[in-house]
Amino acid sequence: MKKTNVFISYATPDQAVAKILMEALSSKGLDVSLSELSANINWIEFNRTTLSANAYLILLLSKSTNFCCNHDIEVALRELQFRDITLIPVLLDDCDIPLSLTSYQHFDLRNPVEENLEKLVDALKNTSEIDFEKLSSPIFEQLVVELLQKLGFINLQMEEKNNGINGVVEFRHKDPFGAETRDIYALETKLYRESRADLRSIRKLALHAKSNSNIDKALVVTDGNLTSVALDWVNDAPKVTGVPIRVVDGTELKRLLLQNTDLVSKYFATSNGVIR
Repeated sequence: MKKTNVFISYATPDQAVAKILMEALSSKGLDVSLSELSANINWIEFNRTTLSANAYLILLLSKSTNFCCNHDIEVALRELQFRDITLIPVLLDDCDIPLSLTSYQHFDLRNPVEENLEKLVDALKNTSEIDFEKLSSPIFEQLVVELLQKLGFINLQMEEKNNGINGVVEFRHKDPFGAETRDIYALETKLYRESRADLRSIRKLALHAKSNSNIDKALVVTDGNLTSVALDWVNDAPKVTGVPIRVVDGTELKRLLLQNTDLVSKYFATSNGVIR
């Protein structure tokens, strides 16, 4: 089992909660460090001098955390992705979540505190279990399929990998006026060590989606991380191709799995990619 480093970052008034969380996680065998953050923190320097690659960064958010809106936060968040550092925001009270963090799945440590603390610790103790190197490509694909089903995707149609495409999946939701709408995604899964989600493969996926009138969007799920060039192209894809592309990279995939720990138990229980 890989050794997992966990860092808990917090504003000064939240130190007591940070220490309680550190003790609870340490009791589960995790290597946990505390880092008090100031209002004028240099996020980029903090990333490079404090955090180790492949670590987990738990960011405690409360009405005291005014350091999240620094000008360099966007650059720092992207650097976390490149270094495979998984950021996990944790809400301590009814604070406003900074705009730069609204797209991150978060955990709730608000009242009832004891109950939510137990849930949080039970989830985070799985950080040391998640190791995508244990999985073969077919098993990784099964994991993604089950996760998407848990997230509400339906009518999943998987197919033999042709032109790099795994299948098509549907997601239904309500528009702002309460009417049901649906999005059809072209789906591709990429296990990094076997097939990297690079700019070439993402372009191919977008072209496939564009050529199929039944498909609205593209979805890439990978255990790796995109290059800055690929990320920039994904952001411009709606203008360039007319096809919005959603990428779930390795760090986001870990956050989603920590919120669905039954999948962690099922898929990472052995060292050879065989489901328990």
